[in-house]
Amino acid sequence: MSVEGNPKVDSRRAQGLSRDRLPSGRRDVRINPFRRVIVTMLKFVLPLIALTLMALVVLWPQIEQVQDSGFRLGFSSSPEDLMENVAMTNPRFFGVDGNRQPFTVTAREAVETPETAARTDHVYLEAPQADITLEDGSWIALTANEGFYTETDGMLDLVGTVNMYHDNGFEIHTEEAEVAMNSGSASGDVPVDGQGPFGTIKSDSGFELEDKGAVIRFLGKSHLVIFDSALKGKS
Repeated sequence: MSVEGNPKVDSRRAQGLSRDRLPSGRRDVRINPFRRVIVTMLKFVLPLIALTLMALVVLWPQIEQVQDSGFRLGFSSSPEDLMENVAMTNPRFFGVDGNRQPFTVTAREAVETPETAARTDHVYLEAPQADITLEDGSWIALTANEGFYTETDGMLDLVGTVNMYHDNGFEIHTEEAEVAMNSGSASGDVPVDGQGPFGTIKSDSGFELEDKGAVIRFLGKSHLVIFDSALKGKS
């Protein structure tokens, strides 16, 4: 039995079938312009990233060495003239005076400032408050709008509305005061007014406080008003 046919026709059919089996994408290839841009960008970005990583590997030991030497970076919110200094929120300073009695200095914010012609190294305090404990257990509290605290010698300079309260019931109000926290003394050379169980007093030249309020002197011209209750109690 023999099979007859036209071999040329069969080969054409085979070529037609193979051509039909090819994917349509192979027959009509179109390159997306956006894809071409991405590929071009990656050719530049990837080598740049590689170079950056290599630079970090080389420089990282030197960066760690600088940090170990004490260099630190930080941010602070403070007055405009102190923006480059370190700030602390709600700071608290502890100490003891010459008689080993504790005292504390707190504030809303503290900014460490360098030495100037007028002041040594100190800390700027916003809304400072100082509390001194006396030997008998009573206390003295001081508040002000602003202050400057020198921790090395325990000096606290208060400015603005300065208020001083004593546990025994008297208070002093002035605009400036210098407080020696280590000795429990304070002084000021601007007008001052005070009030206590005995009456009220005003002075135009300041005051001096010694031994944590055991002795208070009002300087310059002073005006004293004594309460009737204090006179009756004295008699």
